Amino acid sequence: MRNRKLTIVQWSALIVLVLGLGSMAAHADSTNLTVQGTSDIWLAGQPNGTTVTGFFGSDTAPAFSPVLFSVNGGQILTFTNVTGTTSVDGSCFAGPDGGCYSDQSSFSPAPASGDYNGPADALIGVFLNSGAGPIAINGSGVPTGFVPGLDYQFNSNANEGLSAYSPVLNQIFFIGDGLTGTGSGSIQTFTVPAGATGLYLGVADSVGGSNNNVGSLNLDVSVTPEPSSLLLLGTGLVTLAGIARRKIGMRR
Repeated sequence: MRNRKLTIVQWSALIVLVLGLGSMAAHADSTNLTVQGTSDIWLAGQPNGTTVTGFFGSDTAPAFSPVLFSVNGGQILTFTNVTGTTSVDGSCFAGPDGGCYSDQSSFSPAPASGDYNGPADALIGVFLNSGAGPIAINGSGVPTGFVPGLDYQFNSNANEGLSAYSPVLNQIFFIGDGLTGTGSGSIQTFTVPAGATGLYLGVADSVGGSNNNVGSLNLDVSVTPEPSSLLLLGTGLVTLAGIARRKIGMRR
């Protein structure tokens, strides 16, 4: 009878452990960040003293550097509670989905002018691998190494309002309020590409320099472990349960 009581206690402890670890795996870690309107995505990963020059001014690191958030490839990110407003000129303010000068937010001088197009004042990001070094900048202060292709525009764009995104390294992408709609809809997911070590967050300017921007955005970034980690955790729990069961059977 005593052994039976011990068995019940052991199984109860195992169930609590399984449920506890399962709950930890299911809930993502959340970090609160503030992104100033002056955060220039084109300075992502650049060392202090680096200057990029667009129309209407130049920005220099670290004063106008984007916000760095550490990541690992395979993780899934969500952006929630994104609030605040910014303005590229102090006359028109917009929320995290942007809206002022919606037809022009690229870094204007070529060749960077084709690397991103979307609404000004929007929350945007880019994944980089710090070990590979910063994006190249030519003698005129223009970035030359970003990957084009994940644009966002208000007018009939295939990348607008999707539920999931998978940007590649060095590719600037639209985040906005993190929802499929403007201020509504489901939470979007962003898969971190293999090799990424940092997510840089900035606010889209209209045509270049961010030094005269005003306002800020506040947000929560949540990280869900990559699927392989969850699989490993599940395998470990199954093994643990099997060991406990065998030990209990031997005592009987």
